Amino acid sequence: MRLFGSGRKEPPVDDGAVAASRAAERAEEAFRSVHGCAPAGVWWAPATVPLLGDHFGAADARVLSAALPWGTAVALAPADGDAVEVRSARAPSRAVRLTARRPPRRLPAWAAALPAVLAGRSGGGLRIVLDPGPFDAAPDLTAACAVLLAVTELHRGAQAAADRAALARTVRESLGGRVAPDTADAVPEAVLGAAADRALLLDGRTGRSRLLPLPLGEAGLRLLVVDAGTALPDRLAADRRAECARAAAALGVSSLREVTDLAGALAALDDPVLRSRVRHAVTERHRVDAVVGLLHAGAAHEAGPALNAAHLSLRNAFGTVCPRLDTAADTAVRKGARGARMAGSGRRAVALVPAERVDAVCAGLRSAFASRRWPPPSAAAAEPAPGARRLR
Repeated sequence: MRLFGSGRKEPPVDDGAVAASRAAERAEEAFRSVHGCAPAGVWWAPATVPLLGDHFGAADARVLSAALPWGTAVALAPADGDAVEVRSARAPSRAVRLTARRPPRRLPAWAAALPAVLAGRSGGGLRIVLDPGPFDAAPDLTAACAVLLAVTELHRGAQAAADRAALARTVRESLGGRVAPDTADAVPEAVLGAAADRALLLDGRTGRSRLLPLPLGEAGLRLLVVDAGTALPDRLAADRRAECARAAAALGVSSLREVTDLAGALAALDDPVLRSRVRHAVTERHRVDAVVGLLHAGAAHEAGPALNAAHLSLRNAFGTVCPRLDTAADTAVRKGARGARMAGSGRRAVALVPAERVDAVCAGLRSAFASRRWPPPSAAAAEPAPGARRLR
């Protein structure tokens, strides 16, 4: 995996296992420097990116995601008392104390989810040093998954830590709507359950997930993740959910997942806005099904058109694409990507790019943003990576 410069001050990112190993070294070194002893262990959780199915307009979306080679390392050890002391390897002298009686008023972004995930735990105090990786659109979720995995293994053993579905449910129940499958930049099921050269399909209705083959390296392809430095308005996701709920009610179904006759559904609706939302939701469901079929058939290289169609639908029928992400997706395809679309909360785009075209696509992105006088984007090329695990 390579990170292509944007002018932002981010630490370098390394390939695959090297990134995790170096993050572990930084976290353990910072822990030793502050506490004068070794941690009980070092754990890792990857950043992830949704590929298809997000922005469905309801929490029962079926979302296809992949883990990325960068993420967060956590060095952790028990401590006396009941307080949790959290530090960043970037500034280990600064501690954030989490107590049940007096929760902190403000938390760094990477620690924002920790109080909810650790609430109600038993086992005494903790000393935690995190190394939040660069280029993560959901650093709070990544850190929360890594810490929960570490605490579970430390206090309940490796067998409990191996139940990734249960851990994901704990994170989801703790954070509630902050990790809704149809709008989140990451979901705990993907962070905790991903595997190398695999995509993870999460069914938001049942909560079940399964792994699908995605050996991009064998096909000479890479995932190019582009951070455009943007975000969709907070109200937008709620607006789309409300519109999709109104459309479902008008069609007499509990969810747009149940619509099987798209032409009939469109004919039954008078509101052009609701027709557009239904068109996107139904066709996105079919795009997910189509790509799942391609992955089962060993044809991941043919998934590009589905990404393109999803992006156009998000822009034209769902109204969620901002100009920078539209430019990023369009430029990536013009410069050689097989397909591209916006992903998650509106900060990132993801493209399927032949390995030999990655440099050209990134150069095209920088040029396109510069011509519009926008800040340059960050872009990183990767293959699907393993999920959360203990490193040391």
